[in-house]
Amino acid sequence: MAAPLQAQDWGVMSPSRSHQTGFTVTELMVVLVIIGILAAVATPSLTRDSTARKGRDFSNQVAQGLQRAHSDAMSLRVRQSALISSDRIVFYQEDPNGPTIIRSLFAPPGVAISDAVPADNSNPTPLKIYFNAMGNACSASACTSPTSWLIHIHNGNLLPKHPDYGFVISVTGLTAFVSTRSSS
Repeated sequence: MAAPLQAQDWGVMSPSRSHQTGFTVTELMVVLVIIGILAAVATPSLTRDSTARKGRDFSNQVAQGLQRAHSDAMSLRVRQSALISSDRIVFYQEDPNGPTIIRSLFAPPGVAISDAVPADNSNPTPLKIYFNAMGNACSASACTSPTSWLIHIHNGNLLPKHPDYGFVISVTGLTAFVSTRSSS
């Protein structure tokens, strides 16, 4: 018959409790407090950058849309146009059956197209830029003479002295080259 286990034998059979791993509740709380402080400090900076970025991003989207309309007009050999209003730009393909909407760009809240005029300060109505198959930008559908354009975009969420407050997109008439710059 086997001998009964003695009390001192239990220590041999159970794992040692002196070398446990893990974090204490205090250590976890300290880490959470540090993360909370870093988040509180970083959030206003990220929000400001997001607000400032809205105007810049919209300006880039408008410039890319105009460049695409120009290249589509030349590659498809079909006149393209961009109808400009204060809160959007609508791109059309000018087919013989009538204009067809291709895409639209809407300004984010607080961002607006404040002005879009030919560089010679003439005032076409409606504000529509035509791109012909020859690669010209014009202010009339007949496109008899190339017209350069200036499009001003302002971010009303920012103060006027902020570097990202305003942008100017220029479209040259003869080559329809599109460029963007800050207006400050």
